[in-house]
Amino acid sequence: MRIWGTGVLKSMRIAFRNFMRPNITVQYPHERVELPERSRWALAMKLDEAGAHKCTGCMACEKACPDFIIKIEITTGEDRSKHIDHWHYEVGACMMCGLCVEACTFDAIEMSHDYELARIDPSTLAIELLADTPVAVAKKRAPVAPAAEPASAAASAAAEAAADTVNPAPATAEEGCADA
Repeated sequence: MRIWGTGVLKSMRIAFRNFMRPNITVQYPHERVELPERSRWALAMKLDEAGAHKCTGCMACEKACPDFIIKIEITTGEDRSKHIDHWHYEVGACMMCGLCVEACTFDAIEMSHDYELARIDPSTLAIELLADTPVAVAKKRAPVAPAAEPASAAASAAAEAAADTVNPAPATAEEGCADA
């Protein structure tokens, strides 16, 4: 059995509930949303502590890209040194999948938080991330240091050493008998 006016009361209840909620929309571009850390937008080069790029020119990112939008041109010198001539990235065709970042074993590229990708001129959607630069030399990993002794074990070893200095144990049985 339907009671007349219950639909109006339900709609008023929903409207009142939404009226009390905080705003979830922002007035873009006057307000900006802080993006979560895992958000993926345009591709960018990662820099090391010295400010140099980390790309070694291995081209793993180009091979991993399903849209074929990364084009890397490398020349190899007579001394077998590599030189990056062009590192093209077409942001307009990128689907932000992140497969290129996962394929990079040298941690040279990342998905940045730059989400303002609209352009007036379509020709500016092709970005050259690196041009005419030598490749970075791959760094060898440092050997793993042995694990530090736990604090409780170090404290007990220090207590034993202190006890030995107060009551030194005889080194041999003859020394122990000579004292007696």
